[in-house]
Amino acid sequence: MDHIITVFEDKQVQAFFTKKLEDFETFKKSLPFKIYLPIQKHTDWVHVLEGNFIPQIADAIITNRKSVLIGIKTADCVPILIYCPDKKVIGAVHAGWRGTAKGILRKTIKKMVEIYSCKKENLLIAIGPHIRGCCYEVGEEVIDAMKSQISNNDYIISKNGKFHIDLGIANIIQAIEEGVKQENILKLDECTYCKSNEYASYRFHGKDAGRQYGFIGML
Repeated sequence: MDHIITVFEDKQVQAFFTKKLEDFETFKKSLPFKIYLPIQKHTDWVHVLEGNFIPQIADAIITNRKSVLIGIKTADCVPILIYCPDKKVIGAVHAGWRGTAKGILRKTIKKMVEIYSCKKENLLIAIGPHIRGCCYEVGEEVIDAMKSQISNNDYIISKNGKFHIDLGIANIIQAIEEGVKQENILKLDECTYCKSNEYASYRFHGKDAGRQYGFIGML
């Protein structure tokens, strides 16, 4: 399907990002597993999915359950999928600038280690399409908030006298600082604003942007 981008070439896991979906309910019926989506509020809350499928307020989910797709929805923010192949654990993270500034990816990695004894150096991370530094102009208050979690400034771009940030790079820095191997991180390069005909972009479309999704599940 041309609206699906598959990641993690492992027969025991299904992981993919979508482009903008016009009819999510129909798409959902085509999926092989039951799905779980949290109630996203730009928090740094990590939900551990065990027996209860009632949606919780959270912007990250981790689980070792099989035959369930966990996912997040985005419209410029960064969708992140995590797979721990040795412990058979998965994670999905929604990282906007607020979540990134609160260290949500860092906290998700820590929680996978704490709950499931994952080793950081074995984690595989995929970063899906999001608004990139070319198009994401921000104010100084955003820069200041981000600096509280990230010491490396490589995600900050000066463009025509304005500040831009690349949230994908910011999250890669967090993951590496937390102990994930750089070679275990895949970053898709498509910008949701540049390709707003294919992706939902809140900056481009406003409140009518719609959403795209990231899902991961184990057989």
